[in-house]
Amino acid sequence: MLLKIDLHVHTDRSPDGCSSIIEVAEAAKRKGLQGLAITDHDLPLTESDALRLSSELGLLVMPGVELSTPAGHLIILNPKREFGGLSLRDVAKAACSDGSTVIIPHPMDPLSHGIGFSEASSLIPYSPLIETINASTLSRYNSRAKEFASRNSLPMVGGSDAHLADAVGDAFTVVDSPSCDMTSVICSISAGKTIPSGKRTSAVTAAKTVCTRLIRRMRR
Repeated sequence: MLLKIDLHVHTDRSPDGCSSIIEVAEAAKRKGLQGLAITDHDLPLTESDALRLSSELGLLVMPGVELSTPAGHLIILNPKREFGGLSLRDVAKAACSDGSTVIIPHPMDPLSHGIGFSEASSLIPYSPLIETINASTLSRYNSRAKEFASRNSLPMVGGSDAHLADAVGDAFTVVDSPSCDMTSVICSISAGKTIPSGKRTSAVTAAKTVCTRLIRRMRR
């Protein structure tokens, strides 16, 4: 079956996130998604918590994290450990040894901590998936990511990079999976049975995200 999964979503657990997991899940369901990966900054969602949330919310919630490394950001799907202090390549190596999945988000976008061509090339031995449609990234940077993935025969994915529920599902990944359970979907993603899809988040939603983020910071 073909499933629509947003593989890059932030909640208010991220310092710059604005929406609760409940708000994010409801937005995903309204937009016809079957699942999403929670990839809060440097704060992994565990497999056990993801399973609990999937049951409570009636939507496939997958565990993930978007890590900040000196070289830029890296998404680990289904993380099995903490990665604090590790270099980009050490994170990828550790994740692969754990059986987790490595996704390079917005790799060619210098405005969003993209790791760039050289560092992305260094991760090819770890079989990363490349985010080629990021709803928060300029089209030219997504195009460069697609060129890199095509040139190196790497699987492509899409994600909204939503920090506000309104942006969830603006970009997503179509996953060809035998069923809509966590194990099957993650295995299918890891095997590269993925097609990126979606569009850029609207200027209105982007502005709303910025305003909501500022209000949240002022209330702290």
